Amino acid sequence: MSNFSRLFWTEWQNLFTNKTIRNIIFIVPLMYLTLFGFLYSEKKVMHIPTVMVDADQTELSRELYRAFEVDQTFQITSIVGTEEEAMRLIDQGQANVALIIPAELEKNVKAGREAEVLTVIDGSNMMISNTAVRTASTVVKTVSAGATLKKLEAKGGWGEEGKNLYTGIDYRYRVLYNPTFSYMSFMVFGLAGTVLQQVLFLGIAISVTQQKEAGTWRSTMEKNSFWSIAISKLLPYFLAGTLNMFIGFTLLLKVFGIPYYGSTVNLMLIASAFNLAVLSIGFAISFFSKDQLQATQTAMLIAVPSFMLSGFTWPFMSMPAGVAAIGKSLPLTYFLHGTREILTKGHGLSQVTSDLLILCFMSALGLFAAYMFYLVQTRKKTEKVGESATV
Repeated sequence: MSNFSRLFWTEWQNLFTNKTIRNIIFIVPLMYLTLFGFLYSEKKVMHIPTVMVDADQTELSRELYRAFEVDQTFQITSIVGTEEEAMRLIDQGQANVALIIPAELEKNVKAGREAEVLTVIDGSNMMISNTAVRTASTVVKTVSAGATLKKLEAKGGWGEEGKNLYTGIDYRYRVLYNPTFSYMSFMVFGLAGTVLQQVLFLGIAISVTQQKEAGTWRSTMEKNSFWSIAISKLLPYFLAGTLNMFIGFTLLLKVFGIPYYGSTVNLMLIASAFNLAVLSIGFAISFFSKDQLQATQTAMLIAVPSFMLSGFTWPFMSMPAGVAAIGKSLPLTYFLHGTREILTKGHGLSQVTSDLLILCFMSALGLFAAYMFYLVQTRKKTEKVGESATV
């Protein structure tokens, strides 16, 4: 057997006999692909929360309402009296689309005068805005040209004069927050958060396991309390992560000129909460893992799918409930939501309070898990010392 054949065969055997490598090569891809298959199982964005303003109150406006309700893309969650109320619901994130039906719509259509229906769309998520613009246009045109007008004519409401003057309904739309449909304004913030998260996860995940492999971890635990270890481990990475956030977003906002509307101070506040949550979870992973490879593998299992599951691109309303629950348990979800609220929509801290609280809770949960691992490991070491003394 040649040297090449021997090396090949040795590596081929190692591929199957090493549990960690075997899982990375064969199990992880299947797990991710299965997860992503469920993630996009709806095949398109559906059930977009929609608010309706019906200033016409006619059969034609009611038919428009029914058409939007029947189309699974939209879900009319409320009907309000004014456009200002509808805009407030969109601004607060309670609706992504507002259907504005003006007064005398049916009257103008019958008389052959200009008649239009307006949709106002939250453009901060381009998946939603692109789908809403396209589908709303189809729905309005269908109502305008098809069954509704025939039904009204059959009821005798039109007559020959109205039939001759019929011109239909024009569809108009207005996109908020990202009116130019710029992918730079949309995607870059999400990708930036994803990259910065992975860097932190990898850094902190190997901080403890590095000492385990070097053989210094036992003495560190014997000489120091948990909180001394935690602060000394987390603080350098927290400062480095905060600096990375500052430099990264300064680069994006100032050098590349991505439009933003909110306070960068508020952005750094939620970035700090996000960094602490990521570090706390990574710290717990580092305590749990026996070596750097296992710590890296576990951290990547969380970090890699985070962007896809965060709701930043593919909305939670179009995910299966189980997949959405996984996405809502990840810190990146709340950081990206807060970033969009602050930078894209120009909101203050009041709109991201829940994101901050959840990130703080995740930090506490990660530190609690790390503390439990610390107690278990110190107890095991104490028991081993006692057994040795007895012998």
